Amino acid sequence: MSKYFFLDRDGVLVKDTRPYKIEDMEILPGVFEGLRKLQFLGFKFIIVTNQAGIAKGYYTREDTEKFNEELLVRLAEEGISIQKVYICPHHPDFTGRCNCRTPKTGMAEKAVKEFNIVLAKSYFIGDKDSDIEFGKNCGGTTFRIINSQYPETVKADFRVANLVEVAEVLEAKES
Repeated sequence: MSKYFFLDRDGVLVKDTRPYKIEDMEILPGVFEGLRKLQFLGFKFIIVTNQAGIAKGYYTREDTEKFNEELLVRLAEEGISIQKVYICPHHPDFTGRCNCRTPKTGMAEKAVKEFNIVLAKSYFIGDKDSDIEFGKNCGGTTFRIINSQYPETVKADFRVANLVEVAEVLEAKES
């Protein structure tokens, strides 16, 4: 059975400046090295991303999909394979409630059906409370990327600076 990591996009893989333009994409330090190490440990990756800017009219779903496609190309150039990207384009104030906006588990439930994933044996990484709540709601192990951008009120299982540290924690657990 494959081991899965659910990765938030903004603040984990790319700098969180509400990016949607390819020219604004900034891959965060440690992303390539950390994901390669995790992949070597047998992990597969799913990206889950709330993109409320679509609902708010700041950018289109097509803009988001083009951005994600370019991100996948850049990761693939570094030998990193992403199984799928799930997007929540909703915001409760603009489109009403949905079951896919994290911390709700809709995107994970789709991945379970598509990839036969056991959520309780999966890992979740994000930089916001909603990302950590999402992992907890799925019953998995959570990692928080520490930054000064968002308050930290929900306790993650692990606090790390970047994806390299995530790999180091899991290498230590497996040895």
